[in-house]
Amino acid sequence: MDRRHALLNLGALLLSSSAGASASADKSKSKRSGKQSEEQASAERVSQHFPFGPVWPVRPLPAWPVQTHLGRSTTLSALCKSHVTAIQLIYTNCSAICPIQGALFAQAQKMAMGKLSDHAQFLSLSIDPLSDTPQALSRWIRKYDPSPGWLAAAPAIDDVRAMRDLLSKGGEAQGESLDAHPGQVYFINRKGALVHRSPSLPTAAQIVAIMADIERSPD
Repeated sequence: MDRRHALLNLGALLLSSSAGASASADKSKSKRSGKQSEEQASAERVSQHFPFGPVWPVRPLPAWPVQTHLGRSTTLSALCKSHVTAIQLIYTNCSAICPIQGALFAQAQKMAMGKLSDHAQFLSLSIDPLSDTPQALSRWIRKYDPSPGWLAAAPAIDDVRAMRDLLSKGGEAQGESLDAHPGQVYFINRKGALVHRSPSLPTAAQIVAIMADIERSPD
């Protein structure tokens, strides 16, 4: 066999080996992809049938305008980006569930010290922006002696329904009145997407534990 034929045979052998390895890799990749798809489908089914727990698919927060109790104008997505955020729905004139929610966040914020990073934050989000001016929100949150990292904010009136639907769709049923709003806590990852919902009125320890799990997640 001359040198030219030997090189051709060697090239064919290498090409065959490369093709086999590529096919094997593609097959392995396909299996992993199929497994991931099955896991995602399973997670989505669970998310659709349980009012609390992981939310799948995750729900990115739109750039809805909000005003904080500090008078800052921003958007909900910008407010949550790069933070793990726990959100509760409140309104300042509420005398039923909201005082309990405020006390719960106050306890969770104290418990979070040393357990969560400085980027973790708490957000009390108003569902009554007509009444909840920055001044009203400031009076409400000051009752609970908040530390930095806990904000109250109100969206534009036109965005309230869409905001409530995004956070609570598939979760607890929403009542007809403001007082009957859900007592769940909604958890946002660093990319600004809803990834988890708590049971109604969770404990402070549950809130901190869920936030810690999300902080450890690669997103």
